[in-house]
Order: sequence, then structure tokens, then C-alpha cells
Amino acid sequence: MSSSSAGPDPGPAPGPVPGGAPQGQPAWGPPPPQGRPPVSGYGQQAPGYGPGPSHTGGPGTMNDRPGGVMAAAIIGIVIGGLALLSLFGLGLLFAFGGFLGVLALLSVAAGIVLLVGGIQVLQGKSPQLLILGSYASVAVQLLTLVWGLVSGWGFLFGNFLGFLLPAAIVYLLRQPDAKQHYAARGITY
Repeated sequence: MSSSSAGPDPGPAPGPVPGGAPQGQPAWGPPPPQGRPPVSGYGQQAPGYGPGPSHTGGPGTMNDRPGGVMAAAIIGIVIGGLALLSLFGLGLLFAFGGFLGVLALLSVAAGIVLLVGGIQVLQGKSPQLLILGSYASVAVQLLTLVWGLVSGWGFLFGNFLGFLLPAAIVYLLRQPDAKQHYAARGITY
């Protein structure tokens, strides 16, 4: 036996009633609010709101910048930010050896140049500083790698990564689409 408390089963409901729900069934959904027409359908705008912002962009916006240029700028900013964080351990590196401390200081300086160069590229300026900072960073990392091998520290993966990322910046900025992007703006590098 069923434990329904609604009473006897009324049986099948008769067909739909003109202009409403089937007999014995509640109407579907609440009535539309008074004073405003109902909004229905995808892509229709709700009353009281203007059009959304346009993301097409014009000349000089991020939308016309090649992906390689954006990637190079972001890599430069990340390396520069990490270089600034390494300032906290600079004294410890000088405690291990004066030459290691000098290399770390040069690495921080190259990182700051990469940070400023990356920001300038995002602002639409010349990538010259970003490229020069990349060359300086590669040189410092190679010196640190040689120092690590000669002094007995061995191969340091951080130095290898510190060599590859600035080299990737130079590679990305030397691509034809990046050169065309800057040539169209009258910027040579």
C-alpha cells in the first residue's frame, strides 16, 4: 500500500485547458512583473543597462601586439621580479665568497633591467632595453655557471634556467612578426 497523504489518486488529467496549464496542474512559472516587459532569449539586453565594453581595440592596444612580444615582456617581468626577491639573500651569497656575491649583484642588476624593459614593451615602447638586459643576464649566468663548475659546486639547474629564459626573450623579439610590429611603428632595434 502506498503511503501518500494526498488522498485518492485523481486519475489521468484531462487535456490542456485553452490559455493555461492542464486542469488540476499549477501554472508554469510566476507571472511577469508589472510595469516591465519580460526579457527572453539569448543575447537580448536587460532593460536599464547600456551596451558592454568593446574589446576590439585600436592602434597601440594589446590586441595588435604579437604573442611573442607579449611573452617576451612577461618573461622579462617575471625574471626581474625574481631578481628583486633575490636581494634578500644577497648577503648570504657574499658570505660564501666575494666573487659569488659580485655575480649575484650583477644578476640582480640584469634582472632589474629586464623588469624595466618588460614594462616598457608592455607600454608599447622599444624592446631595446629588454634585449640588452637579456644579453647581460645570459652573460652573467654563463659566468656563474663556469664559476660553479670551476669551484666544485657543479652544474646548477637555476643557472641553466637563467640562461634559457633570457635567450628565449631574444629569440621571441627577433622573430619576423615582432620585427614587423615594431617596424610599423618606426621603432628599430
